[in-house]
Amino acid sequence: MRLTNAQVDSYDRDGFLCVENLFSKAEIDILLRETQREFSVDAPRKIKEKSGAVRSVFASHLTNEVFKRLSRLPRLVEPAMQLLGEEVYVHQFKINAKIALEDNHWAWHQDFIYWHKEDAMPQPQVLTAAIFLQNVTDYNGPILVIPGSHKEGMIDLQAQAISSGENDGSNGPDPSPFWMSTLTADLKYQINRKILSKLLSKSHIHASKGLAGTTMLFHGNLVHASGNNLSASDRLVIFVTYNSMRNKLGDVQRLRPEFITSRDFTPITLVPDDALLKMEVGKNG
Repeated sequence: MRLTNAQVDSYDRDGFLCVENLFSKAEIDILLRETQREFSVDAPRKIKEKSGAVRSVFASHLTNEVFKRLSRLPRLVEPAMQLLGEEVYVHQFKINAKIALEDNHWAWHQDFIYWHKEDAMPQPQVLTAAIFLQNVTDYNGPILVIPGSHKEGMIDLQAQAISSGENDGSNGPDPSPFWMSTLTADLKYQINRKILSKLLSKSHIHASKGLAGTTMLFHGNLVHASGNNLSASDRLVIFVTYNSMRNKLGDVQRLRPEFITSRDFTPITLVPDDALLKMEVGKNG
């Protein structure tokens, strides 16, 4: 699938692009079923809220054939290659849950600063495809973005190590691994009020909403956030991050786990665009 010139221009201008009906109801049903299976795993790659509710599950494409095929579908990979200008590999795969009435917000942030400072990703030649598994509305924690904020480049923030729960040794023993502050509500690199006000003096806040099956492509430097889910139903979104082959990660002193940030730089091999449905037919046939 190739994006139109108008879609490419929109992505370049705003830093994001929403494509409606990219997945059929039958495909979404398959993804929802497999998501529930992933939420039942007991492994470090499942991140929980303080309440115990699931916040994220990482790297499902490495353990689940449905999600492996999803990450290789042409309708996702080809637009990523078109926007980034070269072959790509999967840098990160996660399923984010917005459990109803839980404190599951994401503070204002950019993704690239984490990948650059924590994983030695050289340049923001990276994007994420966010696949809506349910209708995203005003009330269930839509992704909030600031259009055009990717043009500001990486906003170089200092780590909020102590407030984010990262153990530097000064506060005594802390059972949290050093990388947990990059995944929880107490994010390590948060956009503060002063910076947010400056960004909004040039732009505005846009809530990215849409029906199940909508997919949002967004730039690694796009400033975004999301509030709590105040509806009565959970809201699930899959995030597949594609990195450019010439933008491979460098060496770092402390490696984050492979399930958070992949160091397998194998370029993606495409599967047929109907691979999810064919898999289902084979299972039932």
